[in-house]
Amino acid sequence: MNEMESLLAAVKSLADIDEALLTEEMMNTLITSVDQQFSPELVEQSINQIVKNLEDQGLNKQEAKEAMKALANTMHDMVYNEAQYEGNKKKLVDTVMDKMFAIFNAAADKFHSYSIELPLTVAEGAQVPTYAHDTDAAADLYAMEDVTLQGNTTGNKIRTGVCIQLPEGWLALIIPRSSIGAKTPLRLSNSVGLIDSGYRGELGVLYDNISEVPHEIKAGDRIAQLLVMPSYRFQAKVVESLEDSDRGEGGFGSTGV
Repeated sequence: MNEMESLLAAVKSLADIDEALLTEEMMNTLITSVDQQFSPELVEQSINQIVKNLEDQGLNKQEAKEAMKALANTMHDMVYNEAQYEGNKKKLVDTVMDKMFAIFNAAADKFHSYSIELPLTVAEGAQVPTYAHDTDAAADLYAMEDVTLQGNTTGNKIRTGVCIQLPEGWLALIIPRSSIGAKTPLRLSNSVGLIDSGYRGELGVLYDNISEVPHEIKAGDRIAQLLVMPSYRFQAKVVESLEDSDRGEGGFGSTGV
């Protein structure tokens, strides 16, 4: 953000420039200089730094958008309310500010409250897992090839072509999509697949076909969801007895139907 602060200071200093000095030749030089200052590398670096700052604050996407809007409004007021710009001077100021506001908008669009960066490899013909909506907790996994699941069969493996590298202290769960459970005879063979951080193999999805007829899966179909979350381990502490609770030893069905 130091570069942007310097640019903001430079913009505010334009109020002291004599308008007569801003000839067409000088304007072309200054506009070129602005373009060079906002190089693709600087823009990308600035966007990533803003996104990181938003992540460090623990904001959600809506809060991040509001924060970027508030920052843009603050900078707008700092520049335009403290001085009057006309003619070429206003054109130059508007050019710089538009580029800065574009960075804020890009950062808000890029921010998704990601907790980690997940390295992964994708085989030829496979697809990267994607989130359908900004508020989704799990990403969709896609089949990488056509598969026919014969009727009354179990443990049919569907390839995704994706391998992931979870950081230590994290886990991934392969869970079913509700639409598959509601609209097809397919059921995950293991109910949920647990991926430990040390696993580097391909993510596969196991399905049972509980009907008597074959079911077709096409390459590119969304077949499951990938949920990534922190992994907590416990240290066993053997005691003589456990503290009482309202529920006590009530098990299955103890709270009614």
